Amino acid sequence: MIRPWQITSFSLLMLITPLFGVSTSESFSLVIPIHRNYLVNELFSDINSPGNIAICHAEGNCQKNGAFTSLYYGHIDPSKLGGKRVLNQGFCSDYGKSKAGDINAANRGCLRRMQSRLPRLTNLFKQQNIDIKQHKTAFVNSVDLWNQAAPRVSDNFPKLYAANIRYGLPVDSAIRNARVDAFNHRARGLFNICGREPYYINRLAFYQKYSRSWKRKCIDIDQNRRRLAINAALKNKGVFD
Repeated sequence: MIRPWQITSFSLLMLITPLFGVSTSESFSLVIPIHRNYLVNELFSDINSPGNIAICHAEGNCQKNGAFTSLYYGHIDPSKLGGKRVLNQGFCSDYGKSKAGDINAANRGCLRRMQSRLPRLTNLFKQQNIDIKQHKTAFVNSVDLWNQAAPRVSDNFPKLYAANIRYGLPVDSAIRNARVDAFNHRARGLFNICGREPYYINRLAFYQKYSRSWKRKCIDIDQNRRRLAINAALKNKGVFD
């Protein structure tokens, strides 16, 4: 749930402070074989892989070509759930799971997190008779939801996406609608952001705050931003459905 324009004072401090011996040139050379499915492995085998760069870009931690933004090195998670200030690091925004300044550890944790859900998501797509080879973008979006939100959200996505495809929606619309519907109007972190950040407040001005329509639009603004970021990164890496 990271916004590319959100740079905290802590983020800036991280940029000017030595990273405890971390070599950022090494941070994208880690390789962890993760799945027997060749295509899935190709998309997510290391942090130079298209799927991981797409998620990095959706988080605001990379440009579409994988070049790091300042947020990659450390920023406070904008959801601020429970008033907590949690440090995000690495390509996936690791939500405080690694020691401050240890970017390599953050990236290893990010890779393990992606790895842990790929078999389940692959099976959920298979259950819906959706061939990942022909729906690579949708699959990457499902993994992005796993990284961003509660497990139920990424679990909901394949069925909703498949229904949208069967209904005849174009792929982009099918992904966008499925991402929004997968939350089922439950997204406390996003609602915190939408109620606090001017970017969202301005775009939600015509909705009654915290109404059902406000919640849906809040989710849609964020999810469409992430979807477009994923599209741009995959296209940059030559990945097409």
